[in-house]
Amino acid sequence: MKKKGISYSSKRLFAIFAVLLFIAVTLFYWYGYLPGMVREKCSIAAEQMSSKDVFIYEIYYRHCLRSHGIEYQESKE
Repeated sequence: MKKKGISYSSKRLFAIFAVLLFIAVTLFYWYGYLPGMVREKCSIAAEQMSSKDVFIYEIYYRHCLRSHGIEYQESKE
């Protein structure tokens, strides 16, 4: 008589897949989504504080990024 249900190897494979999915989502959040949200928040705050002066904007923006643990990297165009 065959047993009904999921075999041990299928359960193990599902558990491994679930752990890998959790790790992937966590890494995306930590290295992709969260820094993007911090950059957006800092950009808005710097615009409000700078009164449209680019030099003061950069100072506020870089300070905000550093206070949230993100290093500023200039884009090379």
